[in-house]
Amino acid sequence: MKYIVHVIIVAFLIVSCSTTKTAQIEKVDNNSLLGRKFKLVSMYPQMNITIEFNEDTVSGFSAVNNYSSLYNLDGDIFNILSISLTKKNGTREKIAVELEYLNMLKNATSFKIEGRQLTIYTLLSSNNLIFEEI
Repeated sequence: MKYIVHVIIVAFLIVSCSTTKTAQIEKVDNNSLLGRKFKLVSMYPQMNITIEFNEDTVSGFSAVNNYSSLYNLDGDIFNILSISLTKKNGTREKIAVELEYLNMLKNATSFKIEGRQLTIYTLLSSNNLIFEEI
């Protein structure tokens, strides 16, 4: 009887020691926006307008100022909440570009990623915001 108890205990120890937890490798979803940064190329590429996605905020440079906002994603539905800006001065041209870009971004409805290209669709215009990853 003692022998059987010892065998069971040894078997239990072998099984419990041999089943180690393996590290789970998180797959990177190529369609994910998280942690990615893009430059606007569809309009005013010389202005170096950017957008970067963090867990719950979007931020970037908008021709004159830096901006940030909370955003929501639901599938490919994209919604920008209120946008905060720094208060830098710029030329009238740059300020007009910034206002146009931010207005389009505020009216974003959905997005699509194809490789390194991000397209944000808006309500305001048939012109979409097209970005290249940087």
